[in-house]
Parts: sequence; structure tokens; C-alpha cells
Amino acid sequence: MSLFHANAGQAEIIRTVQKDQEHIEYVRAALSEVLLLLSQRHWFRYNALCKLVAEVLYHHYAILHNLQTLGEEYTGIIQVDANYVMLPNKALQLLAILLEYGGEHVVDRVLTYLQTEIDRSEELLESVKTGLHKLIDTLRVVVPYVRGFHTSLFYIHGGKYHISKRLTGINYVLIRNWLKEDHSVYGYKALGYVTLTQLVLALAARYQQYRSQPSHAKVVAPSVRSAERSRTASGTLPGRNCALCMDTAQAITVTQCGHLFCWQCILHWLDQRQVCPICRESVKKTRVVRLQNFSVDPERTS
Repeated sequence: MSLFHANAGQAEIIRTVQKDQEHIEYVRAALSEVLLLLSQRHWFRYNALCKLVAEVLYHHYAILHNLQTLGEEYTGIIQVDANYVMLPNKALQLLAILLEYGGEHVVDRVLTYLQTEIDRSEELLESVKTGLHKLIDTLRVVVPYVRGFHTSLFYIHGGKYHISKRLTGINYVLIRNWLKEDHSVYGYKALGYVTLTQLVLALAARYQQYRSQPSHAKVVAPSVRSAERSRTASGTLPGRNCALCMDTAQAITVTQCGHLFCWQCILHWLDQRQVCPICRESVKKTRVVRLQNFSVDPERTS
């Protein structure tokens, strides 16, 4: 028997996600603390993975034992398959978790790999390389907007809050469907139309900015792009290591006291303590600046 009539609404799904995130953040903080006790250097290198590990551990336990997550139990909803008949396959549920919290990162890595392979290819014409790079750059711009458009459609029509749930066909149904909050639907619809309008205007402004650029600024030769990627324009600082991770600085960032770090390293550090790792001067995250087109004179640094 289909349970489509009991599909969960926007309010129940959002409250579920928020409740789950509270518990996942608790697990993430515990993992981060253990990592910091083991080795400060490993903490700087692997702390960003604590979020993904916490997500997988939290949801994996519920999936293996056919249990609701704490958020689902809080709101009284369960996951069902695409036909609204039975519980979804465990492998499908785990795939949905991996896609949700690692999918965007994988897409970015794949696009970077494709750009590198295009630059290395000696068989492709320069015009073809330029066209492929323009296509990949367009995809990089569009990908962050996809999640926003999907969220707007969820606010308007309900259904699936996560893109991964749409790809895997997993749905939510409300166990006590007679308690469903229909009065909040109109508020979410209004929010959906507002966010959708904002996204369309943002895309239009971005396109207009692209059209207003000089033609020579739009087309960058692959050889020049490859050289830029290997120099400081790519966000690295040759010959200078980050004082936190002890590797070549990536996405160079300066604090208000003048010291340089990796963007992710200094932000993770400031999440724990609001002081400069070198001089111990007070530093706020709002005063940290990521440098663009920054280079260092090798004669001065030698």
C-alpha cells in the first residue's frame, strides 16, 4: 500500500535536518578534540574531514539497524523508497549520505582534473582547449547555484530537501500524518518564491558582469592558464610554508597582525582560539583577509 498520502511537509523535514545537525555537530566536536589531543599537526591537516566522518557515523548506525535518526524520531517521520511502499535499501541510504556531504567536493575535484588533462593534451587544438575551459568555468559558476534552486523548489513544492534524496529516490513520510502542519505551507511557498527570485537576479547580474568584460579578458590561453595555476594566482605561495600545516601555503590569507597562513588552516584555528598562532595577538575571523593575485619577490624572501 502506497504511503504517498502521508508524505512529510517542509516544516517536518527542516526540523528533522536541524535536529540531526545538532547531534552531528556534537560528534564532530568530539572527533576534533580527540584529533587535537593526538597531534596538533594532524588536527590542522584532517580536521576538515571530521564533519564528513561525523555525518557517516551518525547516519550509518541508524541505517544498519533500520532505525530513525534522532531528528526523524523527534518529528515522527521515516524514510521510504521511491514508491512510498517500503524502507529504502541500506546501500541506497548510505549512497545518499555520501552524495550529500561529499558530492560537491568530488565534482570540484573532477573539474580540476579535467582542466589539468586538457592543458596537458597535445592533440587538442588551442581553440578547442579554450572552449572546453570556458565550459568547465561555466560549470564551476553554476554548481553552487544548483543547491539554491533545489532548496527554493523544495520550499515551494515540498518533497525532497536534499539533492541526494532526489537522485536516490528516497522520500519521507509522516507516521502521525494527521498532525501534519498545513498552515505553514504558504509561508514556505512565499520563502521559496523570494529565494528563487534572488537566485535568478544573482545569475542575471553575474551574466551581465561577464558580458561587460573585454573580449580579451574572457579568453585565456591554456598555456597561460596552466602557468597561472602553478604560480601564486592559484592561491599558493612558492617557497613559503604555512606555520600551521607546515606545507606550502594554499589560498594565502593574512591576519590583521600581518602573518600569512592557508585560508582553511587559519579559519580552523580561529574556531578554537581567537589569537594569532605566531605572535598571540588577538585576531577575529571577520578581520582575516584572503589575498588575491599575491606574489612574493624571490630576492627578498631568499
